[in-house]
Amino acid sequence: MGCRDREKSLQTLMHHLHPILQRQQIDYGIYVIEQTFSKPFNRAKLFNIGYSEALKHNNYSCLIFHDVDLLPLNDRNMYACSQQPRHMSSSINIFRYNLPYAELFGGVSAISAAQFRKLNGFSNRYFGWGGEDDDMYERVKKQRMSITRWPMHISRYTMLSHRKETPSEHRFEQASYTFLGTLCSHTGRKLPVNIGS
Repeated sequence: MGCRDREKSLQTLMHHLHPILQRQQIDYGIYVIEQTFSKPFNRAKLFNIGYSEALKHNNYSCLIFHDVDLLPLNDRNMYACSQQPRHMSSSINIFRYNLPYAELFGGVSAISAAQFRKLNGFSNRYFGWGGEDDDMYERVKKQRMSITRWPMHISRYTMLSHRKETPSEHRFEQASYTFLGTLCSHTGRKLPVNIGS
């Protein structure tokens, strides 16, 4: 999961998420990638870094990309991958537990390592809020994959209150493929990274 200046949200999520994952009886590792510089937030780069670093430490076949401000509400929302990428957080309290638009693929998503490679990761071009998840949706479509979702009563999340990021200037542009970058991370603890511009 990627974050910046969200220590309290991270602590709340970890306190909430660990028991759910333990009840699901899955083997998991959590990698927190934190942006340290003051430029606009780049969620996609952080996720790409997390992917690269996690696979250096373990041969994970399933990756869950998770916003730090979303708390799952139903243990039946399995933190696991399927044959197609899964949008796990399609029912969030701030949207009255409705999916705002069919192409939404942000918040929490499950993508296998093989699917992530085929999709060439997230686009690194989206600084600020938004765009990278819509770009990923377009990548999924271009690769002739489809996005799956659990029923709305299973995929419920609560969003923690937080300061809103500045919207990305590329938010409404079409998808474009970029190459994955690798910086630093480590399992079991948070390490700050500077992802550059």
